[in-house]
Parts: sequence; C-alpha cells; structure tokens
Amino acid sequence: MQTFNEIVNIINNVLLSIIGLAFGFQIIYLLLFFLKAPKYKEAKEKHYCGIVISARNESEIIGRTIERLSKINYPKDKYEILIMADNCTDNTYEVAKEYESLGNVRVFQRQEPNKKKHTVGFALEYLFELIKDELDKFEFFVRFDADAIVDGEYINKMNDAFESGVEVAHGYNHASNLTQNIISGVSGLWYIRDCRFNCQARAALHTDVFLLGSGLMISSNAIKEDGGWVATGTSDDTELTIHCMDKKRKVRYVSEAIIYEDQPSTLKAIYARMIRMGNGLHKLFWRQGPRCLFKFFTTFRYCYLDMFLNLFFIPIAVLCCTWLPLFYVYSVIFNFVSPLGNPEIAWLTIKIICYALAFAFVVPFILQAFLVYALDKKKINQPLKKLLPAILSFPLFMIIYASGIVIGVFSKPKWSKVSRNASFTDSGVN
Repeated sequence: MQTFNEIVNIINNVLLSIIGLAFGFQIIYLLLFFLKAPKYKEAKEKHYCGIVISARNESEIIGRTIERLSKINYPKDKYEILIMADNCTDNTYEVAKEYESLGNVRVFQRQEPNKKKHTVGFALEYLFELIKDELDKFEFFVRFDADAIVDGEYINKMNDAFESGVEVAHGYNHASNLTQNIISGVSGLWYIRDCRFNCQARAALHTDVFLLGSGLMISSNAIKEDGGWVATGTSDDTELTIHCMDKKRKVRYVSEAIIYEDQPSTLKAIYARMIRMGNGLHKLFWRQGPRCLFKFFTTFRYCYLDMFLNLFFIPIAVLCCTWLPLFYVYSVIFNFVSPLGNPEIAWLTIKIICYALAFAFVVPFILQAFLVYALDKKKINQPLKKLLPAILSFPLFMIIYASGIVIGVFSKPKWSKVSRNASFTDSGVN
C-alpha cells in the first residue's frame, strides 16, 4: 500500500507540474495587459467584400440579420451578402430568399445526406465551390453566424486591415445580452477577456492570434490559393488558424471591429456550447496537437508552441475534472481511515485545497473580471453594478467550461437548434 501511495503521489506531482506549465503561459499574456493592439490606418479604397453566413433552421432570425447587415456603414455596391441555408428542415431558405430584392443578397441551399458533413465548415466549402468562378470579383470575405449583430463600422475596420496587408483576421467579440442575467454576463465577459488579454497581447507582440468563427476575415486570394474553404471540422476556426500557420499567413487581430453575439443565458445552453466545443477541440488536439509541437521543435516558430498549449487545455481540463478530485479525495479518506494514514496530513490537505481554490482560482479569476471591466469599460458600456454579479461569478465559468469540455470529450453530441434570447430581436444592442 505504501508503494502504491508513493507511485500515485509521484504521478500527481508530475501532472501538477504539467498543469502549472500550461497555465503559466496564459498568465504571461495576462501580465501583458498594458500592451496595445496595433491600429490600422484608414483605407483609401473600399474593397469589395463578401459577407458569408451559414444558417441552419434559422428562419426566426435570418431576416433580422440580413436587415442589419444591409444597413452597415459601407457602400452598398461594395459588398454582397451570401447566405447558405444548410440542411434546413424549416423555411430558412424561403425567408432569406425574400431579401434578394435588396440587390446585394444571394441565397443558396444545401441538402447533404451524409450527416458527418453537417458542419458549418462543409457548408462554407460548398458555398465557395458554387462561387469559385466569381472569386476575382471579391477582394476579401467576412464570415458571420446567423445571430451576429455587427457594429456598423465592422466592415470598414476590416477593410482598413485588408488594405494594410492583412490576409486573415478576427475582431473584438462582445455580447448583445451581457446584462440579461448572470450566465450571459459571465459568458460574455469570458469572450471579452479573451480578446482583451490573449488577442491583444499576441497582436502587440506580432504573433498569430487564434481565430473565432463569427467575424473572421480572410482574403479572396487566400481562398483561391487554397482552392476553396479548407476548414471543415467541428472546430473549423481553430483548424483554419493552424492551416494559416502552415501557409505562413499571419492571423491578426482588429480590435476596433466589434461584433455582438447572443450569449447563452441558461446552464443548459451554455453546457451545450461547451460540450460541442470540447468534442471538436478534443478531436483536433489528437489530430494536430502533437504535430504542432513537432513543428515547433523543427521550425522554431513560436506560433506552433502557442497553438499546442492552447489545444493542450483539453486534456488539462480532463485532468482537472477527473484526476485531481479523485486523487485528493482518496488522499483525505486514506489518511483518515487507514491504519497507515495520518489524520493530521488529511486536515493539512483539506486546508491546502481550500487555500488553493481561494487564492489560485476564485480570487484571481474575480480580479481578472474586474480588470477586464476596468480596461474595456468604454467598449463594455455598462455600469459596474449591472455586471457585478457576473464578475463575482466569473470563476464559475471555468468550472462550467472545464466540465463541459470533459463531457464533450467523452460523448458524441448531436446537432440541436440553438435557442435564441429575446434580446436578439430587440432593436438595439443591450
């Protein structure tokens, strides 16, 4: 028994070191919060933009999305809205088709019998195949989700970046329902945090940022060089980031291009998102993670190490939700009940766990949320008292995030219609 305990303790110490190393890299970005993301000078020309949206059973919201996109501050003859009604069982196609009368809207549809190809990536692959003979007309594309609420200057800011030589980029992810309740607030703050700390630091250091699906920009030349849309997995945004690294295309961050997304407002909805994300990223980690680590040691390009560590959070989440609870519960019970144990060690372990949770988890994440609010107060544009419950609940997001990821790793989530909040249909952004 003593030998077993020694082996288990050695394994735990090794795993704690690995977990600490992974989190250590993220702390570096956090400490660089004072760095400013580069801004792009105003473009002299309005380049032709294609706005692409894949919509599946989105008949309730697709009309409002098209209306909003038709009113952005960009010349109407310089952009086109391309809607792919993908494997719909409702009248999304028919609703969207009515808006073709606007003149710069085109609607396509796809019915794919192979359910393994029922992803946004395959829908975009099909869309770009349909318009491959027209790619010379477009200069860059911006991809949005069907529920995207886009700041009126979004395309202008991406146009500025494009004219400055940027081939691939994404913008600042905000939330349309940040103050709806604690859950939507916590979820929204998490994505704002990611932009403010991770994206901004990487942008300031001129390293690659990681793409987020809705709001990403890619040049038409990149699409032509690749022969179409190449990222078809569940986590197509991360997959596309890796592809850009392989092609030595820099992925940039445009902090002034703001997109508002409808954040989950119930535990069920937020878990559904995390489970899907966990499942997709888990598959991508085993396909691309080891290769990225190998590429780092063979090319010495930091972006590959950064990507590996980013994907490595999937197994880290599994360890945090499985091994650590089991190990410390076992350790406490063993020292309380076993003749070989020591109750004093059990009490000491409990104290260490409480201190670690308080000062290495709860307090730091609450402080992060306060810092995010302080740094991006103008963009957040909400009084502190409205967001205080979400800020104080910020550590809960990591628990939801990690546990949802683990469920996704060990399950096969099926597609289900995303429930929309009432805030999406309001006239303005909350």
